[in-house]
Amino acid sequence: MNHLPPNKIIRRAFFGFAVPTLVAVFFGAAAQPAAAADATPRYIPPPWGFDTVAGGCVVCHSLEAGGPFRVAPNLNGIVGAEKARAREWYAYSPGLLAKGGTWSESDLDQFFTDASKFAPGSKKTMRLRDPEKRRKIIDFLKTLKSED
Repeated sequence: MNHLPPNKIIRRAFFGFAVPTLVAVFFGAAAQPAAAADATPRYIPPPWGFDTVAGGCVVCHSLEAGGPFRVAPNLNGIVGAEKARAREWYAYSPGLLAKGGTWSESDLDQFFTDASKFAPGSKKTMRLRDPEKRRKIIDFLKTLKSED
């Protein structure tokens, strides 16, 4: 038997149930035990092209036609494409904008050798000294054809 007056029973019922419930609602998962959280690691596949000779490019650039946005323009179909072709959404450096024309194999080779020398003020700071590696990357980029 309960020897408390009715108002104390109601108060105890409210504070015994409602307060912990409100705390759980306001603080969400923090009020739940840590074991209840889903600790299953999710597999995120590497970007397309990661396992190619141009694998270092995919950190910033997408290689596939219509590929996902990254922090720099898509390289699919770059050989023979207009330089600074994504002007509507990417802020190219004035040095690259001043170059004009299209990306030839020779231009790409010079750009990969020393981007800052090819287009002074370039955002790209790469310097790929190995001519054989540059040739392999350019040959690979030539195989990428835009489907647009």
